[in-house]
Amino acid sequence: MKIKKDLLYLIVIIILAGLAAQFYYTYHYEPRHLVAVYYNRDHELNKEIINLTRNADQFVYFSIYTFTRYDIKDALLAAKYRGLDVRGLTDKNQTKDTELQAKIIKELRDAGIPVLEQTHSAIMHTKVIVTDKGYASGSFNWTAAATDSNDEVLEVGQDEQIRRQYQDILQEMFRRYSMGAAIQ
Repeated sequence: MKIKKDLLYLIVIIILAGLAAQFYYTYHYEPRHLVAVYYNRDHELNKEIINLTRNADQFVYFSIYTFTRYDIKDALLAAKYRGLDVRGLTDKNQTKDTELQAKIIKELRDAGIPVLEQTHSAIMHTKVIVTDKGYASGSFNWTAAATDSNDEVLEVGQDEQIRRQYQDILQEMFRRYSMGAAIQ
């Protein structure tokens, strides 16, 4: 009787070990600090910006020097229509001098998305988007040339510490430029 009981325990242990091994080898853990850097010749960087925007649950903050991509504009509008807090910052001269950018910024503003412009005489050259779930930053402007022709890179990540730093920087920029706008 004791041999049968021991054999039964051994079989149960073997089955449990097999299940644990199966679970270990099939479960693909993706840590919250996942970071990837993409090169536009190998990857469609605009889709990373769009995916980040679509996956947001609470907010989308951005700052961009040149913005002429309708697909990214549409993703930002969709986020606003989903009830997210969407805010942006762009370069005042680039918006003034680029007709398509001026049109896109006007559409965003008309939809209730505040898009500020810097108040100093130099350029606002950051290219950052941050959401409650991740961030993206790099040389990538939101243009067709940056997507298809130029050499561009984009870091996309979910590291909470880095994400929070980008959020803090953008919120500080929003604070500074909204104060400057109120003064003028």
